Amino acid sequence: MAIVGAFARVDTEYTSACREELDQLGGVSTFDLDDPDKVGILIEADTLDDAHSTITKTIRSTTGVMGVWPVYVNTEDEQEQLD
Repeated sequence: MAIVGAFARVDTEYTSACREELDQLGGVSTFDLDDPDKVGILIEADTLDDAHSTITKTIRSTTGVMGVWPVYVNTEDEQEQLD
């Protein structure tokens, strides 16, 4: 399992709608940041490739999202399976 923490820059006009839409996505949850132009996102996916796809395709196309960048990645389970 891959766990990715990311920040999304959002248009403040759409912040609440954006958060609601993101929270409805499977494996995605949001959290508050001190910056009103940003939303924290936690992505849980089967693989790092799946998490990347969620970020670049699904989250990036969510209403109000202007950009997304990962800030934390944990793939311990994937590494253990490779060993």
